[in-house]
Amino acid sequence: MKSLFKEVTLECFLDSDARVLFHIWYGKPTSHSFRDGLMRVCNEYIIHKKNFDTPLHWLADTRSLGVVTVDDQGWLQRVWNETLFVKAGVKSHAVIIGDDVFAKYAMEKFKKTMQEQYADKNLHLETFEDKESAYKWFKTIEQTWKVNS
Repeated sequence: MKSLFKEVTLECFLDSDARVLFHIWYGKPTSHSFRDGLMRVCNEYIIHKKNFDTPLHWLADTRSLGVVTVDDQGWLQRVWNETLFVKAGVKSHAVIIGDDVFAKYAMEKFKKTMQEQYADKNLHLETFEDKESAYKWFKTIEQTWKVNS
């Protein structure tokens, strides 16, 4: 796994063997750092997805992120989701949230909303407690892509 960039609260990696772009939050960023960080990860995704014959997977470890502000939640809905699923073309999106009940609820709501809003994109969205589970899930998605191609 290769580190693409590292900031105080965020690091982004590319696991070429598993075809996964992986980013991990190391703490609560400022609103500006949160938004800029996500856009920077997205740009890396757009750059690196061209190197693979199947869609590049997206994995976010948000266990140390903390609660996102109401303003940032609005930005996620207004700007980020369209950027992620339309502009970048992410097809498989996994989030490691650990065992935080509020984070699980927020991600379940996000998952349902995105699957409805982007039904035509055939998105695969899921949450996990660890990286290994997410990687196993990515493998099952790849099997469905092979069957459907």
